[in-house]
Amino acid sequence: MRYAIVALMCLAFVACNGGSPAIVYPSATPTPGTVTVSPPKVPIRGLIDMQDISWHDTDNATPAPFTTQYITAFPGSFGGIVINETWADLQPTQGGTIVTTAIDNDLAAVTQYNGLSDVTQSSPVSVKLRIYAGKNAPQWAKHLPGGPITIYRNPSGCDGEVDTCPLTLGPYWTTPYITAWRAFQAQVAKKYDSNSMIVAVAVTSCAEQTDEPFVASTGPVSKANLGAAGLNDTLQQSCLSGAMTDYSAWANTDIDFTFNSYNKLTGGLDTAFSQSVMTTCRQMAPNRCVLDNHALATPITSNPQIYTDIQAMGGLINFQTQAPEGMGCIWPETITQGLILGARAIELWPEKKYQGFMTLTVPEVQSLQALFYAPVPATTPEPSPLPTPCSGFN
Repeated sequence: MRYAIVALMCLAFVACNGGSPAIVYPSATPTPGTVTVSPPKVPIRGLIDMQDISWHDTDNATPAPFTTQYITAFPGSFGGIVINETWADLQPTQGGTIVTTAIDNDLAAVTQYNGLSDVTQSSPVSVKLRIYAGKNAPQWAKHLPGGPITIYRNPSGCDGEVDTCPLTLGPYWTTPYITAWRAFQAQVAKKYDSNSMIVAVAVTSCAEQTDEPFVASTGPVSKANLGAAGLNDTLQQSCLSGAMTDYSAWANTDIDFTFNSYNKLTGGLDTAFSQSVMTTCRQMAPNRCVLDNHALATPITSNPQIYTDIQAMGGLINFQTQAPEGMGCIWPETITQGLILGARAIELWPEKKYQGFMTLTVPEVQSLQALFYAPVPATTPEPSPLPTPCSGFN
């Protein structure tokens, strides 16, 4: 049996949008000489092309080449696109000047897309910049005192296997590492914070396996190796609590922070701590903090309390769907679920190999984007099971 969830009108979105000691983080202040963008940047609204991220399951990987071909197939149907980069590619030399050729080329491609005749008058896309650190940090950062540390990809990114896909990290919770990361972010912000096309930057501080700061390494060997290198829950929580300060040089750009329940190294979850970091985010960037989660589905099966907390806080909210097969490819229902929870924008998987939106027709994608402006009744499935294999567009 199926039941209906009806969104009567478009939601009103508010534009507020080894054993080192714990680090004390100063409050964030604008960087001296910061250029204020006028008019302010407009947050992304609607569908976001997240690009192909299959590369990120591998140690020291380079992002898949950026392409506008996904959104070009659906002109005017997307509000945003993600540029994925790595700290390793942008700053291969310790303390060196950042190398931004790839980002600049990607921005040029977006500019070209936005200039297409059938896009100019409808929906030009804005950019979310996502720079991976963790296993994608430069070698010099991984070899800072206390590193490198070997961990293993969680089963979800390793064909279901435990402790068989090795990754390497730097000691990201230590003062030298955080100092280097903040100096790097300051360089990136100096170049792009006043760029009107880049309207959001994703927080990846303290992330180990993906771009998500709260996704912990769950395998026993990984935990043991991290503990032997000096990491404990006090230091991990200090790192996460200080993530907003890591991005304090970004004074004009939305700060997109992805949350999950905090997974304690000693075992168990601490959702209250995650909520405290959400509060810090909103306090430090009250008009620019975007609360996010990357497992949107309907019904919500992963981190349900996080979704409840995000909805309760309101303001600027983004989500990323689960891999399409994980949410049963029930596209309208999943987007409507995100809207009910307060999302202003939702990232979608593009690749056909994951049953992404490239398997859909132009009218189907257009109808998904239209939901952000005039949501219509949509059906959601019973809590289980989801259609297997993907049921396609409903």
